[in-house]
Amino acid sequence: MSSVPESVLLDHSGGILLLVDPASLAICDASKPTLTLLGYSRDQLLGRPITDVECSLADTFFWEDVGHGAPADVRNADSSYRCASGEVLTASKTVSRASGNGDNWLVVRAEPRDSGPALAEQIATAASLLRATLEATADGILLVDRSGGIRNLNRRFSRLWDLPDALLFEHTDQLIFDFMAGRFADPHAYRTVLSNIALDGDGETFDLLELADGRCFERKSTPARHGACILGRVFSFTDVTERKRADAARASLEAQLRESQKMQAIGTLAGGIAHDFNNILATILGNTDLAREDLGDNQTAMESLNEIHKAGSRARDLVQQILSFSRRQPTERKPIALCAVIEESVRLLRTTLPARLTLKVHCDADVPPALADTTQVEQIVINLVANAMQAMDGEPGRIDLRLDSVLLDNALASTHPGLGAMYEKHPGRTLRLAVIDNGPGMDAATMERIFEPFFTTKPVNEGTGLGLSVVLGIVQSHEGAITVDSQPGHGATFTLYLPVSANPAPEVTAPAIASARAEGSQHILYLDDDDSLLFLIKRLLERRGYRVSAHSDQRDALDALRANPGGFDLVVTDYNMPGMSGLDVARAVRDIRTDLPVAVASGFIDEALRAQAEGAGVRELIFKASKVEDLCEAFARLARAVGESSRSPTPGA
Repeated sequence: MSSVPESVLLDHSGGILLLVDPASLAICDASKPTLTLLGYSRDQLLGRPITDVECSLADTFFWEDVGHGAPADVRNADSSYRCASGEVLTASKTVSRASGNGDNWLVVRAEPRDSGPALAEQIATAASLLRATLEATADGILLVDRSGGIRNLNRRFSRLWDLPDALLFEHTDQLIFDFMAGRFADPHAYRTVLSNIALDGDGETFDLLELADGRCFERKSTPARHGACILGRVFSFTDVTERKRADAARASLEAQLRESQKMQAIGTLAGGIAHDFNNILATILGNTDLAREDLGDNQTAMESLNEIHKAGSRARDLVQQILSFSRRQPTERKPIALCAVIEESVRLLRTTLPARLTLKVHCDADVPPALADTTQVEQIVINLVANAMQAMDGEPGRIDLRLDSVLLDNALASTHPGLGAMYEKHPGRTLRLAVIDNGPGMDAATMERIFEPFFTTKPVNEGTGLGLSVVLGIVQSHEGAITVDSQPGHGATFTLYLPVSANPAPEVTAPAIASARAEGSQHILYLDDDDSLLFLIKRLLERRGYRVSAHSDQRDALDALRANPGGFDLVVTDYNMPGMSGLDVARAVRDIRTDLPVAVASGFIDEALRAQAEGAGVRELIFKASKVEDLCEAFARLARAVGESSRSPTPGA
């Protein structure tokens, strides 16, 4: 059009005819038929926004697009017009451009299709169907325009976001910014949501939203179109909080399983190697002790032997750590006074304590007895304190050991997976031992790995990486838990939780010290497939006054017993031997002489071996991974006990 349409032409046009200012979207003029159809006066329409009259959602989005510069030419688009009476007319709308005298207009022509109550009923029915559809879905649905205004939503969405029900019906003035701000765990997620609202592309978006209250939503965004125009976005929100928690729990269990399998494999390998090394070191240390006894006044040679003994002792301690890590040490859990065990361990540690390091112990007076193995608890204390000392690296510092009891309830159990597992078996009062240092502390990456076997932050030759692995293994075998709290520059706190014993701890008495030489002269038949260890123990026992027949072949030993069944007082055999195990030897001995006591020595004693040994008639199981002196003392103690029982009168004799 080259000129402005005259008002008289507008007045003679049929149907609805409106002139709209393209800049302000205000109505500039209307034809008389338009005023008649809609029931407005000219003054009521002129200057009024076109969106006050064109009332459908599509109309609103269309004019918002036009206001943002989108093309304004449409042909035969469905449109709705609000009458002054409140009724709505449906019409087929065409929009074109007109200009004249330097001004521009948008010409809106519409031919009504229906009018009156029938149209209102159709609109109400359509709205009801839309509402029913929105409410039928399990997801939260939200429709927003490109400015962030809420155009529609369902009840599920309002529940997910804790919104008032009024928004279901009075939402046109509410902005999505108003209730989403501050709701996300990550502020960047909020900005992502807002940027997607005004997305002009045709593609869908999909992401995961984590809220500050711990809930997780899967969000899908789809463009809402009217013809070629993108009017806004439709968002669907699915609550996946429980699924995420289940996935996290499953991932945690899978990680624990992988860690358990790795630890089991390493433990099996380490345990096997450690068993052989233990025999070798026992031979070295035992012969070193014998050589020192025989040496006399040769101080130069004595110094060399002392150095050999010190190096061998360090190697033996390392083997003990490996055996503990692989759980090849027997666990004898019984009621113990934990404070006394800690104080004894600290007493031994003070001899190695650097001068600038302070070590303090505080035990509550009413601490109940622990259900634990004394030796392994001592190892825990020594390893944790040694770890703290090494972390100090010679710098001035302080290490505190604090023992008390705490109520293991659901709240405490929820703070750590280990405490949760312990709570299932031992709820209620629990012993708590904290080892606290003010050293350099650890970062998060280091804390994640401190219990891994052979992981160490220390220089070469200054750490094995087994100390904390052993601690964790012992704690788990005691059905306890251990937690770690540390930050760089703020020290570290290892907190150990152990079950309480239902029975009181026995009184601690000083152990009887055995003499270096035994009084008895019993004859011991000793079997071991390690010739070096066999020769060593034979010499050590003979120095204690016992007669020893040592054999590395089981058949030779049994032949000697058959030749002189009454010539032996005790049989001691290694368990793990080729051909015949120690239990096989015990059964064969019982066939030869029923009353002859048999003891079996093993580096790994568990309940299965105890049951099998009892069935084979074994008098006692001896833990072989001890010091050679302790092993010989166990043999001698058993021999003395056998001798005393043989001198006792037989009941009924």
